[in-house]
Amino acid sequence: MPRWYNLRVTDGFKLDRDRVHIERLAQAFRVGLLPAATDTLGRYVELVATWNRKLDLTAAKQTTALVEVLLADAFILAAEDLVPARSRCVDVGSGAGSPAIPLALLRGDLQVTLVEPLRKRVAFLRTVLGTLQLVSRVKVFEQKLDPEAPAVPDAPFDVAMSRATFPPEQWLPAGAKLADRTLVLLAAQTPPAAAGTVLDRLVSYTLPSNNAERKVGIYRRE
Repeated sequence: MPRWYNLRVTDGFKLDRDRVHIERLAQAFRVGLLPAATDTLGRYVELVATWNRKLDLTAAKQTTALVEVLLADAFILAAEDLVPARSRCVDVGSGAGSPAIPLALLRGDLQVTLVEPLRKRVAFLRTVLGTLQLVSRVKVFEQKLDPEAPAVPDAPFDVAMSRATFPPEQWLPAGAKLADRTLVLLAAQTPPAAAGTVLDRLVSYTLPSNNAERKVGIYRRE
């Protein structure tokens, strides 16, 4: 564990108190953030922490864990070789909005569609989009996706992503029906395979707080 993670952590997140956690996570992933970007990402984390008390958006409660679970994947995906410039993206089972909302904050060139079946979470997501002035680039659909016959308004997309909504082996063929490029976010699992898809690249990284391994598989349709 990096020495700078030996910090006192408190429940929730307050931007004026806890912005250092975002700055240091970005530093760990070698992502340069201007102060304005840190502020906007912090406002997003703050909104999740506030709504989490009623909606159970994430199991992460302590500051370090909350920042990591909401932002770490987005810091990785912000690279244009993973999500190409000006991509139209879909995020299925958006929940608290991660990784798609922080990715949209980091990448102003992206158009993003969020798909979430639970109405209370949809209300939360729409509040976030309005608060962070993302409504021109990010939209939300209240919808449950059938992985066997996935259908989302505005499909097909350039990039499809989903985190923990479906098992990886189920998500990959579903994502491939929605977009040319499918991102499969993994923990310790073996990257899946599916007919009609090719694994172009596998990116591995670790979370600074506990060295837990994470991977992103970048697949394309054959």
